Amino acid sequence: MPSRELPDKEEESLERKAGRLLFVGLPVTRLDRHWRELLREVRPGGIILFGRNIESAEQVALLNAQIRDAAGAGVFIGVDQEGGLVDRFRDICEPTPSAKAVRDAGVAELADRFGSLTARALRLLGFNTNFAPVLDLSGDNEENGLRARTFGAGPEMVSLLAGAYLEGLQRGQVVAVGKHFPGLGGAKVDSHRRLPVITKTWEEIFERDLVPFMDLMFHRPDERLRAVMVSHAAFPDVSEFLQAWFRRTGDPPTIQGLHEFPATISGNVTTRLLRRILKFDGLVITDDMEMGAVVQTLSVAEASLRAIEAGSDMVLICEQEANFVAARDELVKAVKEKRLSVRVLGAASRRISGALKLTGEPE
Repeated sequence: MPSRELPDKEEESLERKAGRLLFVGLPVTRLDRHWRELLREVRPGGIILFGRNIESAEQVALLNAQIRDAAGAGVFIGVDQEGGLVDRFRDICEPTPSAKAVRDAGVAELADRFGSLTARALRLLGFNTNFAPVLDLSGDNEENGLRARTFGAGPEMVSLLAGAYLEGLQRGQVVAVGKHFPGLGGAKVDSHRRLPVITKTWEEIFERDLVPFMDLMFHRPDERLRAVMVSHAAFPDVSEFLQAWFRRTGDPPTIQGLHEFPATISGNVTTRLLRRILKFDGLVITDDMEMGAVVQTLSVAEASLRAIEAGSDMVLICEQEANFVAARDELVKAVKEKRLSVRVLGAASRRISGALKLTGEPE
């Protein structure tokens, strides 16, 4: 009778590879036996914490140490610590300024200092990743969920201040995740609730919205952007332009109707625009796959698979344990059924490792 040892080990290895592509949330303030065992089994590549996970400085530092022990070395531990309205530490320390406050001051040195102090606080508490800066172009009166969270409505000011903030943050060995590619400033609704459809032309996106992303990816003198979050918004005009452009190269057309899906599951935005036109080889993370913009039309597991197929390296799943386990299983199933190449998992894992080097932590 042939041994089953090798297939079992291969399956375990595949599950680990798939698990590393998950960036997940937890409902707890300390790890009980269930969560320790689950993290050891799934081995997610990242954990994101929210206000619900934070009671005190001592408690969250202990929780992050428990996460590292359970999930293993080489794990992102992240938080949305933008400041202002999005301040996950408001219950344990003094309020931090918003991007709007930094913008009103208009001084790059202040933005750098803000990033540096944020990094120091994050590292003291055991974090190594911050889902900031916001690189969207937006004022304070838009109904798009971005009020006071942006560094301005003009690309030059956003590039100046967000770039300085990035340098301060990453000098402190915290990975900055710029968001929400390719720009949510044109949204009229909040993607937490439903899908924004942004009708800007390719020229408008390229000449304005993409400028801060391109500046921080390629044109900074010291630190550059290593990780990007892709938005849950549809860009039909941009998607159609990209499809027409790449048709000349012999690329097959995208699925009919894909222009109306979020950028997170659109190969036009993630692979064609971000990877092939802009040639960004850093880490690509989705926005939360449980947001209304996604779950109105797809299950979290199906959307997660589509996001990886479209070119993302990690999927963010912030709430439900069942959803991130199902997403892991869907990726494993897709590889076994040869709908997804194991090379895709390997390439994503290499980019995860590349971003982790910034933290100075061992894998």
